[in-house]
Amino acid sequence: MANSDEVKGRIQLVRDLSNELAGYLHTLPESIWRNADDYASPCEGWKVADVITHLILGANSLSLSVENALKGATSPPMGHTGQFHGPAALELLVQTREAIYEDLFYDFNASCLRLNSMLVSLEPEAYGRNAWHPLFITSVARLIDIRASELAVHGWDVRYPMDRSATLSDKAVPFLKKVFMRRWLYSGFQKGEALREPVRFRFKLTDTENESYDVLVSGDKFRLAPSDGSVANVTFVGDSDTYILFCMGRLSLSRSVRRGRIVLEGDAELATQFRGWFKGV
Repeated sequence: MANSDEVKGRIQLVRDLSNELAGYLHTLPESIWRNADDYASPCEGWKVADVITHLILGANSLSLSVENALKGATSPPMGHTGQFHGPAALELLVQTREAIYEDLFYDFNASCLRLNSMLVSLEPEAYGRNAWHPLFITSVARLIDIRASELAVHGWDVRYPMDRSATLSDKAVPFLKKVFMRRWLYSGFQKGEALREPVRFRFKLTDTENESYDVLVSGDKFRLAPSDGSVANVTFVGDSDTYILFCMGRLSLSRSVRRGRIVLEGDAELATQFRGWFKGV
């Protein structure tokens, strides 16, 4: 059963991140929407305007899914096919962006207001109800977690093309480290043959005291946990932002090492294999 205080905290995080991103979008030139093809994002194949469109569609989909969950239904909302990845999904995203066109900023605000108002109004008993998601049936509480992670990550995707020093929201980083990283790595894990000896990748964080995480890969499975003092094959040294963004496939290892964002210790050749096991999604 979902912890109601934790879920309420996630709802507040969704509201905070929505407001932060809306405030940032207000500062962007209109060409972001009018000349969308000129503004690529870190998401492969997506423009910045596509990222905003994705967040609009996500808010609308989540609102309908929660409404259905309150009625005891877990079927896809009307008009939702469940397509989440691939060429067809990208084509639909671009078509929607082109249809919304100059109203993207206003639609983002409206979709967030609708969703956030609904989430705030939920009674705690609703948090554990089953709800539809394009990839699975899950709880309303987990849908809220997914929305928080989408706003946090895609907020960075929007900022980075305009500001190469952009960071994740400070409000989101603790949540991403505590809740989201395991789910993200699991969703992108490329299972292979079992290894004779597991490989231990360590992420040593420089912006907090004595905080590090180990990803222990056995080929056909992996485990993420705080470091236990075991010897690591590879250690990536960097701040929390770097840990999260690198694991999500947003940062290149070679470029990050070259620019000093990551200090690499241990087997450099083995370090490059991390991306082979964990793909961005």
